[in-house]
Amino acid sequence: MTPTLTELLEDPIVIAVMARDGISRESVQKLFERVRVNRRLQEERIAA
Repeated sequence: MTPTLTELLEDPIVIAVMARDGISRESVQKLFERVRVNRRLQEERIAA
């Protein structure tokens, strides 16, 4: 089973790498939300 984004962001290794790189959980979640919205808009344009 593929882990969810929430599960990945709770993984201790992922947390350590993000901390090392100065990336917050919130910034990753916002990025994925923007990608979701952009894909939805693109699919709507293609379907029209």
